[in-house]
Amino acid sequence: MLYIISQVFRSFGYNPIETPIVEFAKVLTGADETSKNIFQVKSRGSHGDESLALRFDHTIPFARFLSANPYSEKNHTGVKLPWRRMVLGPVFRSDSPQKGRYRQFYQFDVDIAGSSLMLADAEIIAIIYKTLKALGLDRFVIKVNNRKILNGLAELIGISDHGQVKAEDITKEVMRILDKIPKVGLPAVLVELQQVPDNDYDLSPGLDVAAIKQITRYLDIAGSNSEKIVQAESIFQNISIATEGLSELKEILNHLNSLQIPESAVEINFSIARGLDYYTGPVFESFLLDALEFGSIFSGGRYNDLVARFTGSELPSVGASIGVDRLFSALQHLGLVEVKQTAVSEVLILRLASNRDDYYLTISDRLRKLGFKVEICLLEDTTFKSQFNFAVSQAVNFVIIAGEDEIKREVIKLKNLVTRQQVEVSNLNIIEGFTLLSKKSKHEEA
Repeated sequence: MLYIISQVFRSFGYNPIETPIVEFAKVLTGADETSKNIFQVKSRGSHGDESLALRFDHTIPFARFLSANPYSEKNHTGVKLPWRRMVLGPVFRSDSPQKGRYRQFYQFDVDIAGSSLMLADAEIIAIIYKTLKALGLDRFVIKVNNRKILNGLAELIGISDHGQVKAEDITKEVMRILDKIPKVGLPAVLVELQQVPDNDYDLSPGLDVAAIKQITRYLDIAGSNSEKIVQAESIFQNISIATEGLSELKEILNHLNSLQIPESAVEINFSIARGLDYYTGPVFESFLLDALEFGSIFSGGRYNDLVARFTGSELPSVGASIGVDRLFSALQHLGLVEVKQTAVSEVLILRLASNRDDYYLTISDRLRKLGFKVEICLLEDTTFKSQFNFAVSQAVNFVIIAGEDEIKREVIKLKNLVTRQQVEVSNLNIIEGFTLLSKKSKHEEA
């Protein structure tokens, strides 16, 4: 599965890199170290009072990496932009484990840094489509929205400061709540949006009836992608940030059409927000239609401001990530993955004469020099039944049988555990045994 994914990414020209698992906590969370479900790391290092944490995604470490490696025209060092990268590795979140969600899991990311063109966003969506198709999936949908439209919605309904909470933070809370529609349903979301703040620091939106009516009208937009955009343009005709977001969506759809991505696979969904705060433009999530309970399995968006956290300057970027473990679980659920036990070793030598270990070691060394992956059975019980059953349980392809009688005659018996065929050959010419078993197998097939 990982090979297929990497081949799709490479076909678009993405460069593989790695970034550290451990980062300074302030790098991952900004000023508020309690804002993310991160694992803190205790250390006796020389980093002073700064706390460390395990990364919860690949995007923020990537932004830090870019800020630390600006391109130098003079020295030809650093990252020359625009730049495409891919990365595979574990990330960690202090969540409650559930179906398709783990505390440690692998993410496979693609990102484009240094381009503000919607061409880049369209390419990421095309990669999502091509990857899922390459994995043998047909029934999936990529849902697309734009955070600028949601910011326009906040302007439309008149979100303002409340107590010590800024309008910007309340807007993010509204986006987070809207993003829960697939999980809890629209009625529950509307109730939460009307929740009145308990104090001056409570993020609860406390929206009035008029605001809820506007949001409902917004969420009721339906039809084809082009029809949805027309309806949204009618709602946001006087709000420039929203019309800018809609214009970007139209541009992306045009690019996807040129890339021959079918419209049926890409759906504009105005409730998609993505939970992370760093997204600034188009956002996208993909769902398997026959495994919706697994949630989004390949998602991302545009994050133009993230590098500014480290450099003070904006660096337009866009990317997406696959939850590898979640996707694998979904593929198993759909019956598209066969899980069976396999072994690294190709040959297991049965140790039937406990006082002839040097002989078995010599045989194993001879086979490794011929390129085979070999192990010697280390069971203390040297009976044939015990050692043979162990070989079967380990799922190796071949066993070498050499007891006292075979050793005296300077031969070994080589058995194929898949076909159950067996031959006896000289211990000085073991490779002949593999050749004979191969010929027998081909003869039986014929």
